[in-house]
Amino acid sequence: MSLPTKLLSEFDKSMLKSGYTDRSKALQTAIHSFINDYDWNRGDNQSGAGAIIMLYDNHAYNQDDKSIKIQHDYKDVIGSTTHLHLEGDNCLETIMVNGQIKKIKELAKYLSENRGIKNLKVHFVSLV
Repeated sequence: MSLPTKLLSEFDKSMLKSGYTDRSKALQTAIHSFINDYDWNRGDNQSGAGAIIMLYDNHAYNQDDKSIKIQHDYKDVIGSTTHLHLEGDNCLETIMVNGQIKKIKELAKYLSENRGIKNLKVHFVSLV
């Protein structure tokens, strides 16, 4: 594999700052990340796993009830959930998912449409 000198230099700097001491391992991680992004953006019929992370106001429009109903509709892709009470009315919830990308995207979309959600992120990994 050949890379422009400047790109390789920047990669090596980033690799070391991230704690990697082995360029091969860092490249494997970068390639997996590239595949994950590609699959997430293009592969609705493929499968993978990951986590949906939500920060929300627990008292806005009875968020817990809405979230639970949606999660019951997607129990085929949800493996587990964790709920953490933060300061004030804020809660952090992590939903571990495994299954078809299309279903994971639908779940994240329906959850994010609810009032009270302050932030929702999906972390996805391909099963490669």
